[in-house]
Amino acid sequence: MRFRRPTEQQMKARLNTIAFRENFKLEPNAMSQLVQSTHNDIRQVINLLSSYMLNRSSMSYMDSKEYSSFNKKEVSVGPFDVIGKYLNKTENQRLTFSDKLDLYYSDFSIVPLFVQENYIDNRPAGCESSLEALERVSMAADLISEADIVDNKLRGSQQWGLMPLHAALSSVGPAFHVSGGHDGMYRFPGWLGQNSKGSKLSRMLRDVQTHMRLRVSADKTEVRKSYIPAMVPELVSPLVKEGANGISDVMGMMDHYYLTKDHWDAMMELHLDGERMLKEIPTAVKSAFTREYKKTNHPVAFQTTANATASKAASAPASLRPDTEDFIDDDDGGGVIIDDEGGEGDEEDQSGDDSLDKDALIKTAAKPKASSASRADTASGSGRGRGGGRGAKSASATSQARKKRKTE
Repeated sequence: MRFRRPTEQQMKARLNTIAFRENFKLEPNAMSQLVQSTHNDIRQVINLLSSYMLNRSSMSYMDSKEYSSFNKKEVSVGPFDVIGKYLNKTENQRLTFSDKLDLYYSDFSIVPLFVQENYIDNRPAGCESSLEALERVSMAADLISEADIVDNKLRGSQQWGLMPLHAALSSVGPAFHVSGGHDGMYRFPGWLGQNSKGSKLSRMLRDVQTHMRLRVSADKTEVRKSYIPAMVPELVSPLVKEGANGISDVMGMMDHYYLTKDHWDAMMELHLDGERMLKEIPTAVKSAFTREYKKTNHPVAFQTTANATASKAASAPASLRPDTEDFIDDDDGGGVIIDDEGGEGDEEDQSGDDSLDKDALIKTAAKPKASSASRADTASGSGRGRGGGRGAKSASATSQARKKRKTE
């Protein structure tokens, strides 16, 4: 159920009855002043009169103006209330220019959008012909266009001192020309939804142009005006004429321009006639097209390598791993050189705890554990057997080879 405030005429009729029964003289102009200052709140008017009657028996217009200024009711005004006051002829004539500016400042971001959305549906009052009404609408449209220029200056370069001018051009002026009767209900600004959709389409177009630039040299505007109108029919007609047999042709064209299935959908939405063309494709063909595209491999336009982690590098094939065979570790002034023959030579005589086991770049084979019998022989000093002689000769040969390489 919709509850409305009582009109001024309804309130005057009731207040006259109350004043007559209380033997209180109330002038009509004083009554109108009280109604307007309280925003048609009949309970507040009765409370004000009840307090005023304690000392006086009559109220003139000047008395009501002075008395209501101290008891003025401040109410929050919504955008639908503001547009009603702007475009309604009676409400508009009652307001002063300062009051109209105050309505604009109630929400200066959305009030001009309400005026722009609803002024075209208004029937200007006092027009003798439809041509005169059309001229008034034209004058309102010119003011709104000039307000857009001021708004760009206001928000672009932060010139907030232009707000009174913007209020006059975007709201007060158009409402002055077209105020009268309104056909139907006031509409919420559709610009907000259209602006959101436009931002989405702009992002989609930028993504399509980014992938296509590997094949074509064109900016977003050229792609939108030239390439999409020419390419979309070629991406749809094989599916319409040949059905599932035309999927390969469509995917071939998409792969040529590095386009994905998401780009195909975006181009259908960017094309002016794309919605109708999509309806011509059978549902079964659309499903088959999606399944076939997901099953096959397609060229990738860009591959991100900057965020590769160490774990990915470690799990890479041997052919992609870095060659560290000739790597020199010089952290402590000395290092280990791994030569092409697989040997190792010290640049300096290592001492203390410096050993190859602690070098992260060199992997040494683990020494096999000696058996219990070998440990027993070693402990008893029986190392002069056959194996011991060969081991000693091998160690001596290895030591001589190292000294020779170091000298070289």
